Amino acid sequence: MAEKSAVLLCTCGGQLNLDYEALVDRLGEMELAGHVEVHDLVCQPDGLDVVKRLLAEHGRLVIAACTSQKLKPRVDMALQHDGVTAPLITYVNIREQLAWVHKPSPEATEKALDTVHGAISLSALAEPPSVVCKDLPRHVTIIGAGIAGLECAVNLSRLGYSVALLERSDEVGGHLRRLPVIAPTGRSGPEVLGPRIDAVMSSDRIDVMLGVDVKFVEGEVGSFKVHYTADGSQEDGVIETSAVVLAMGFKEFKPTMMDEYGYGRNPDVITQYELSTMLSEGRLERPSDGGSVKEVVMVQCVGSRSEQFKRDCSKLCCTFAIDNALELLERDPAIRVHIVYMDIRVPFENEAVYRESREKGVDYIRGRVCSVWQSGNNTYLRLYDSLMDQYFQLSPDLVVLSSALLPPDGVEELAETLGYAVEYDGHVKELYGKLRRVETRRRGVFAIGAVTGPQFVSEAITDAQAAALLVHAELQGGRIETVPRGAVLDLDSCVGCSLCAQHCPRGVPLMIEQDGGADETEKIQFKAAIDILNCHACGVCQSLCPSGATELNFLTNEQLWAQTKGALSHAGRDRPVTLCFYCEECAASTIDIAGTLHMEYPASTRLIPVPCAGRVSAIDILRAFEYGAATVMIASCEKNRCHMGGTGNEIAQAQVDVTKEILSAIGWDSRRVEMYRMFSAEPERFRSAIAEMVERAHDLGPTPVHLGTAGQWKEVVS
Repeated sequence: MAEKSAVLLCTCGGQLNLDYEALVDRLGEMELAGHVEVHDLVCQPDGLDVVKRLLAEHGRLVIAACTSQKLKPRVDMALQHDGVTAPLITYVNIREQLAWVHKPSPEATEKALDTVHGAISLSALAEPPSVVCKDLPRHVTIIGAGIAGLECAVNLSRLGYSVALLERSDEVGGHLRRLPVIAPTGRSGPEVLGPRIDAVMSSDRIDVMLGVDVKFVEGEVGSFKVHYTADGSQEDGVIETSAVVLAMGFKEFKPTMMDEYGYGRNPDVITQYELSTMLSEGRLERPSDGGSVKEVVMVQCVGSRSEQFKRDCSKLCCTFAIDNALELLERDPAIRVHIVYMDIRVPFENEAVYRESREKGVDYIRGRVCSVWQSGNNTYLRLYDSLMDQYFQLSPDLVVLSSALLPPDGVEELAETLGYAVEYDGHVKELYGKLRRVETRRRGVFAIGAVTGPQFVSEAITDAQAAALLVHAELQGGRIETVPRGAVLDLDSCVGCSLCAQHCPRGVPLMIEQDGGADETEKIQFKAAIDILNCHACGVCQSLCPSGATELNFLTNEQLWAQTKGALSHAGRDRPVTLCFYCEECAASTIDIAGTLHMEYPASTRLIPVPCAGRVSAIDILRAFEYGAATVMIASCEKNRCHMGGTGNEIAQAQVDVTKEILSAIGWDSRRVEMYRMFSAEPERFRSAIAEMVERAHDLGPTPVHLGTAGQWKEVVS
């Protein structure tokens, strides 16, 4: 049942050049507008008091002001202070999306009216949300006890959580235990690890389990079960836990298949990590005969930046090599060290270490190693110096290969049950590289350190600290009490197609076997199940559901269609309007930036936010045409940058493609609908996209809907 809403218009301190008198008069005539009021500064204490009063008097409220990214947190904080946890408020941006991008005109006023009208229509159908409570074990499992795993365990224990720290090997510390020096600190690996190992071992909240292999994980946030095997045990173990942190580190590439280096055949050809181990153990000798080391050649990019082994740079190798070169010179200043490279990459303060190595005599040779071979007891190396355009031959005591850093074993196998995504190179895929780095597509599963890609020690520590705080925010100290935004399911309407389970960016819907009753033919039946506390409210399941069984509890189909219809109130044969559905992340940010920069674009546009572009279905687009849109566009995150896990915008693209096919089949021009991808700070790309769709609207002319000829299978060309 549709309910009336109060409407609060903000003038932003009197700086918005809109016809507020006309807005108040005409909005007051709308059936679902129970009250219309204007205030100069809604975000200030006086304005927030007005918000509280209107909510108390009318129950639901539409606020037309600046971007909700700025205003909503202030309103929420003020209301929470008064104990209001689930207000029925709908926000409309009339500053960045209207007053700052359009000159005063009747068309701009119509846009303001339509935009608020759409919000009122949406608000009228909003259902009061309910608070959901769930008790969770204050327990976290960390897989991997290197520097990242240790740091995360210490931080979580200090936040009051019990931690199971699982390590595959028979000691904690990972690769760092055998690093003689870590740039730019000058400290050794054991020095960096020492305080953290002591804190872990002395904590009664941390259970360290060595020689453990994780087989698989089942369950969801708050109720995971980690199945593992332990050395010396005949039985599998199970850990019940609320969250899982992946901290398995990396493995060093062993280039036995690269014949030019002779690794694995010549004992005097070793990797950087093997050299580090020697130095940490106080040894510096030729492995072949224990002889002294007077000359060393280090070879960069062995396996890295290679289409055959590892496509990307391994990031750490240059600094790793320089650290070991300086350590060699520290042990014996007479040693000659050559580093053969194509590009030296030492970011940030490591540049100072690079300069120090040159000053201390490390010889940098830009070029390639052609071959390494043995003759008698000696090792020979032939290289090409690209700066001198000459070939040289050396006879070093050691050839040290800076090998690629690869993801650890078991990442892809564990992904099958933990549900996180894996990059093309085998590393765990972060949810969103710019803003949500240690999260994965599976709620309650976090990834830190080198398991997501090569990282410096300082970066792994930062990851671990961030993950501890995010786990704490997710688990809320063991009791979640919240008003969830997410998908709800009508079980009776579910047909068991499993599209939601197959395509959810976070793997939330589960297909559960139902009891079909006495009839043998109906016993095996599966239907979806969705835990709203695990849902991230993207709406992909809703856009794909063929029976309408799944809907977001804050943006049902009826709500979105009502808002669309209201926003297109002034669209018509002589008023071609372009409707834009935009995602609340990257697209919203770039649209707001366009407004902040006062970048003008036509007022014959209507903008409707959705939580993710994947929420928009082909039916939603066709409804927009039915209600009078001349063209429809979707503004989404860039490819592989969807904030919902990388697939929401791909689902949206599929919906647009289907819509194009439908339009073509019924005789419409498929250019009336398009999707545009953009990063969070590309206002010019948005303005170009919206201008293109407005131009198409004018070029293509009125639709069959405008002319009353829809269904006659004929596109109208003006």
